[in-house]
Amino acid sequence: MINIFNRKALIKDTNSEAVANVWSTLRQNGIKYEVITKTGSSSFRRMMTQKSNMSFNMGGIPASMTERPGDYLYIVYVNKKDYDKAKEVCDL
Repeated sequence: MINIFNRKALIKDTNSEAVANVWSTLRQNGIKYEVITKTGSSSFRRMMTQKSNMSFNMGGIPASMTERPGDYLYIVYVNKKDYDKAKEVCDL
């Protein structure tokens, strides 16, 4: 099990395709991983975007549709003991 005490960040990237390649390689090699997604915009901004779109779009659109893809940071964590192997199989 991966938790905050035994994990290490393998990759941090805003490119979702690059991150998907990494976690799919980890999966193929049987290495446990965890992916965390962080956004650069505040929850207040997302709430205001949703609120302004509700009247315009009859119910709103997802806030993710109004944000740029670069607003997201993807972090792939692996267990510390698997870090070197994961780095090797992913060519990082």
